[in-house]
Amino acid sequence: MYEPCNELLPLVEVYQRWLNDQTRLAVRYGFSARKTHGWHTLTTTGIMLADGQRVSMVVPACLLSVLPAVEQAGDENVVSVLVDMNSLRTYPQLPGLLLSECVRLRLDGLFSCLEQLFSRLTAPGLRESLTLLCWYELINGRQDCNWQDLVALNEQEVAAWLGCHLARYPLLHRMVDEYVFFACAGFWSETPPC
Repeated sequence: MYEPCNELLPLVEVYQRWLNDQTRLAVRYGFSARKTHGWHTLTTTGIMLADGQRVSMVVPACLLSVLPAVEQAGDENVVSVLVDMNSLRTYPQLPGLLLSECVRLRLDGLFSCLEQLFSRLTAPGLRESLTLLCWYELINGRQDCNWQDLVALNEQEVAAWLGCHLARYPLLHRMVDEYVFFACAGFWSETPPC
């Protein structure tokens, strides 16, 4: 019997190797703390696209622990298993993986919006926080979150928008805060005081 999920295993392995290498370098050069490795384990889960199609998406396993109900990957339609290397090269760690998944799943509008946002955001942790929130909302079937509206906002407005949205999900908010603290540990001293 054909198992669509098995087709994703090589993709997950490629992503996982790439993420492990990126994390190892970030820790070695002091950008991230060792504890970041714990959040960088990948898995797959089923999501529903806006057109009603069910597909499997590669996500950080840590997100599944804060979801209200987790659906296992299984009876989803098969989509391309190609990696978008340009996204992975341009945006390290989880933001690059999310962009690559957007390309793979043909979420062109979301990809374009996130790429524009990520290219402008310089504050430590903003990309990472947006990435985890976006994945969380995709897993929960919320693709109508007005992500396109964020492109017109400046960095402070994006941070305020992010704070409001994370406040809706206390478990996710706590997990994102802890992740960002360790993933961006090396950047805190370089950030100018408010």
